[in-house]
Amino acid sequence: MSERKKIAIQGRRGAYSESAAYYLFGKDIEVVPMNTFEEIYQGIETNLVDGGAVPIENSTAGSIYENYDLLYKWRHPIVAEVTLQIEHCLCAVPGTTLADLKRVLSHPQGLAQCSRFFSSNPQIEKVPYYDTAGSAEEIAKRGNHTDGAIASVYAAKYYHLEVLTTNLENIKGVNFTRFYGIQKTQSTIADGNDIKTALLFELSNSKKSGVLYCALGAFAKRNLNLTRIESRPHPDKPWEYIFHLSFEGNPKDPLVVEALQELQQYTDFIYRLGSFHAGKTEKLQYAN
Repeated sequence: MSERKKIAIQGRRGAYSESAAYYLFGKDIEVVPMNTFEEIYQGIETNLVDGGAVPIENSTAGSIYENYDLLYKWRHPIVAEVTLQIEHCLCAVPGTTLADLKRVLSHPQGLAQCSRFFSSNPQIEKVPYYDTAGSAEEIAKRGNHTDGAIASVYAAKYYHLEVLTTNLENIKGVNFTRFYGIQKTQSTIADGNDIKTALLFELSNSKKSGVLYCALGAFAKRNLNLTRIESRPHPDKPWEYIFHLSFEGNPKDPLVVEALQELQQYTDFIYRLGSFHAGKTEKLQYAN
């Protein structure tokens, strides 16, 4: 019987990333909680774990820039993606009421996604914490009635907390987070019409007018749909940028081959981060 894959997540058990990990790598995995995103990449690089589940963007709070930067730094291939519908709850030790709360802990993204709650309850201090599920764990340890946490219902139950209210997010039903599954080596490029490809590239002659327009035109003229483009500051060149781009297309497709060949005319380097099946939108789930 083969060993279960070890898949790293940022945060504690019960985190949204745990649910993403099961969709990305299957139920038969061992989830390995880590404190920071960079520890995930380090763990993959040193073979401590076999892969990781990392959030890349949220529909209301925007991009998770740290992971864009870490993908550039470590170049670990993307092998899968999934989008999860996020439903936050307010939880506290049993017997706590909303009126008791003076502080609420959560990951900065969780706090941002629930900003309307804090606007309506200005007497409650929002306290950034490294992880949503970790904030639930911390509240359980504190055991008082003045501190609460914003996390998933699963995390609340996992740490034996009481759910005071659910669907705390600003706009109900439209809060989604997209996650990537990453590992150390590229997977075989799959066949199918639902393949997405993710690239890193750096423009050459970036000060020249229209060079980005020309670079993106390599895809537009071949009707290849761009699904995301993000620019991040170049770590070694002030006022230069690394572009993260994803598009619908398989590197085996002749049109994609042509587009990438043309893109080379406008770039100093291109790196394919991965080609994978376009992820579906899923509800939260957890392994038993």
